Amino acid sequence: MRLFLIAALAVALAAPCVGAAVINVNPNEGAIRTIQQGLVAASPGDTVVLYPGVYDSVYHFVSPYGVRTAICRLVNGVTLRGMDRSDCVIDHTAAEYGILCEDVGATAIVRNLTIRGGVGRDAGRGDDGDGRNLVAGIMCWENASPTIENVTITESATGIVVRDACAPAIRRTVIARGSHHGIYVYGNGASPVIVDRVTAVQNFDVGLYVYRGTVTATNSCITHSGKPGVQSYDCVPSVSYSNVTLNGQAVTPSLNYGGGISDQTGLNGNISQEPFYCDYTGAAGYDYHVCLASPNVGAGQGGTDIGALGGACSQCQSPVSRTTWGAIKALYR
Repeated sequence: MRLFLIAALAVALAAPCVGAAVINVNPNEGAIRTIQQGLVAASPGDTVVLYPGVYDSVYHFVSPYGVRTAICRLVNGVTLRGMDRSDCVIDHTAAEYGILCEDVGATAIVRNLTIRGGVGRDAGRGDDGDGRNLVAGIMCWENASPTIENVTITESATGIVVRDACAPAIRRTVIARGSHHGIYVYGNGASPVIVDRVTAVQNFDVGLYVYRGTVTATNSCITHSGKPGVQSYDCVPSVSYSNVTLNGQAVTPSLNYGGGISDQTGLNGNISQEPFYCDYTGAAGYDYHVCLASPNVGAGQGGTDIGALGGACSQCQSPVSRTTWGAIKALYR
């Protein structure tokens, strides 16, 4: 036994240290200036840290669906982390995707950054109905189940697209002012997409659209969508402890739930009440924290807050009327 332990210790000491590297990316100086360069240099267990700045270098990637453009493609086992959520910006105006995820698991992590896009919905291609042709802040396909947390996605057509055998965990993420859906899930299989403490607000179509997919949504705030806040086809997503309200602003009568899911208000901890965002209109740059007296505060599972951002302002603004839908449409003219 003693000889065995000595041999095991010798092997352990000889083994290389795995997963300890931090790779810094600075868009303005240094040898590594693009996110993709940092990811290529990383190994499983490493962390790629983004310095504040705008990252907009476009790369071409071969995929099962042809050559697609993105700012970067995530690497399995690698954490991609911004130093500051608001100041580390992936701008994919010139690319179909901000981040492309393919063949990665839960240890591939995207954290603490902002993704923004243009207003185009299909990059010149027709929507094929299953998400492959949708421009997105984050695209998950072909066995991609990353962890996405503390991320803000704005004006990125569809915020997050999930299809194939994918089950990402999406937590504490804001998806706002997109020209298509907030989150679109298509035929992802039996393992559910986890949507927890997400705020989906002011998206042109559906806040959370599940097409023959599996989704578990908790503690989330889905508001001011042009079409239903939550809509499904040939499936029934699980929604609990969420605030789904003021949706269906482009239809009459307005509609919070649609398709295969019935109205969940009053069931499983779900509410439908004005959340009182600190800055819904953009007068101060958009702030989707809520006022301290918001019904979101403390109403989530186990007393947590509903939505990606908690209470932060003392003044609760008046409820926003349906006429504000015109302001959303104006973003995409």
